Amino acid sequence: MNTSSAVPRAGQREQKPGWFLTATLIGALSLLLRLTDTWSWWTFLWVPLLGFAVGSATYEWRLTALSRWRMPPVEWVLLIVAHLGLGTSLAVVGGFLPR
Repeated sequence: MNTSSAVPRAGQREQKPGWFLTATLIGALSLLLRLTDTWSWWTFLWVPLLGFAVGSATYEWRLTALSRWRMPPVEWVLLIVAHLGLGTSLAVVGGFLPR
């Protein structure tokens, strides 16, 4: 049985999840959607920001699963805030919530 892939190699640093960047991106996206019209030239700014936020959330979920859900309490709060903000932003873009 080969278990060498599960053991981190010497010199490799184990990456830990950190939801600060994701929460910051989603906060900027929420602020941008709150202060501007959804379907104007601002779309060129919030669409890439949404893509970066979703990509960052996906990456952090992967790291969270790899670290076996061990995170400090602050990271759990940021995880919840980021997901609530992302859901609200998607609801605004989809027209389910008023601006």
